[in-house]
Amino acid sequence: MNFLLNNMRFLGFGLTLAFLSSFGQTYFIGVYRPAIAEEFALSNSEFGLYYLCVTIVSAVGLNRLGHIIDRANLVPYTMTLLVLTAVACGLVGLAGPFWVVVVGLMAVRLMGQGMLTHAAMTSMSRYYDRNRGFAVAIAGLGFPIGQAVLPPLAVTLMQDLEWRTGWFVFAALILVVALPIIGFLLKGHQTRHKAWLAKEAAVSVDDGGVNQKHARRKNVIRDPRFYLMLPALIAGPFWITAAFFFADEFGAHAQMVLADYTRFYGLYAVGSIAAPFMGGLLVDKLGGKRLMFLYPPLFGLALLALQASPSAGGVIIFMFLMGLGAGITLPINNAVWAELYGTKHLGEIKSLATSLVVVSTALAPYFIGILLDHGIDLSRIMVMGAIYCFVATLLVVPMALQSLRLPVSRK
Repeated sequence: MNFLLNNMRFLGFGLTLAFLSSFGQTYFIGVYRPAIAEEFALSNSEFGLYYLCVTIVSAVGLNRLGHIIDRANLVPYTMTLLVLTAVACGLVGLAGPFWVVVVGLMAVRLMGQGMLTHAAMTSMSRYYDRNRGFAVAIAGLGFPIGQAVLPPLAVTLMQDLEWRTGWFVFAALILVVALPIIGFLLKGHQTRHKAWLAKEAAVSVDDGGVNQKHARRKNVIRDPRFYLMLPALIAGPFWITAAFFFADEFGAHAQMVLADYTRFYGLYAVGSIAAPFMGGLLVDKLGGKRLMFLYPPLFGLALLALQASPSAGGVIIFMFLMGLGAGITLPINNAVWAELYGTKHLGEIKSLATSLVVVSTALAPYFIGILLDHGIDLSRIMVMGAIYCFVATLLVVPMALQSLRLPVSRK
């Protein structure tokens, strides 16, 4: 409780950025998909292909730009990101020719899902050590809050206004409301940053990272552990995106219309809100490396539950387990990067991992759409997904077992 009270502003900063990242997340953009597809005469597969291209470009951009946070002053850096996010929203609102929509979506994906998420999680992981898991959990609440608030608000606006107008409303809210809030929440941050710099300068011993305390991206891509972790890293984002992007198909599998299926989204939010705190406490006690094997099976079990029980009961279990997996992933993954590779170049390293995760969210609509178009039943697709999740679990078990023989790393 003392930690929460003493760090309320900076934790609020992380939560607010996570909330604002919603403008570039699939669950927000997805509510505009029917309107955009209808206006520009796009089929589902065509929209999925454009979305794939947009997301891959944004992932490449994140990979190239993510290192800036390692050198930049966090206050003007964050303000710049928010202004650019508002500009991106305005660009979507200005859409006349279709290419403007594509560029606008590319920008909101890069700024929202990419840079704002990256800034929030990197900041929490960098400036907290023993309470890193708890800090990430608090900041991560912004994701389910954004998911619960912003898509319904967008739908409400579209009932009374043309769909483009809503994007202008959100751009204005970022500039008029979010910018002053972030400025307030970052007051006094320079003192925190100077303390972190002093601590990092004093640390010179190896702690189990790759060759040295502060690894760079080139060290990471040469580390076999990174490739063993990768299937687990992308399992959740891939299938969560699929569950929301193909809501019609998942609902039909459960013998539900879309409106009934989406009523269960609240269970996803419940799981994703509760799990980060449990995961954060475990991370602060045991470290992320020892816990990475926990979350891939949750996604596998969720898929099997819905596959085996195409009913309301199956959807309940599916949504809750997906939310639980998403929630517990957040503190574990963010701790793992700091434990393995140090915090000095954390932005550079996390941008690599985050860009790959973003790519996985782009591949889900495209690849699953292809499978469905070729007549492969969703039930079979879910079984294949579950098998993948369980195999991904086996790949990270050796790292967990090795970590059990080492003292818990604290940074």
